[in-house]
Amino acid sequence: MTLDPERLLPRAAAAALLGVAALSLAAAPATAEGAMAITAPGRPVRAGQALRISGDGDDDGVRYLRACVQERALGAAAWHTAGCGRTVSSGSGATVEARVRARHRGALQLRGVLYGLDAPGDPHPDVVRSSPVRMVRIH
Repeated sequence: MTLDPERLLPRAAAAALLGVAALSLAAAPATAEGAMAITAPGRPVRAGQALRISGDGDDDGVRYLRACVQERALGAAAWHTAGCGRTVSSGSGATVEARVRARHRGALQLRGVLYGLDAPGDPHPDVVRSSPVRMVRIH
């Protein structure tokens, strides 16, 4: 059996390409999976009425989690925390139940925020995920 250089070169190139592809896949960082979602009334509410907002979230990229609900009036720049759930370990699923009072006519924006903590009493948690903004009309 003789070695044919015309057949050997394409095989060697294909093997090298396959090796480079395998190394690049092995070196790719793993991405953390998780989500954050809230439920809010889908119908307009009256000014002065209290709204019950609940949410849950999880993320496997941090050790501890805390879920919170934030609110702001439509057009306002700053978000205000309406309530937070208890701190739980990752994988347990963080939950939050908050009451938000619709104070003024117009629209109220709500979102859920999932914080990642290094320890249960971490004074400086980092925002890991946030839910899409939900809008509630107030009349």
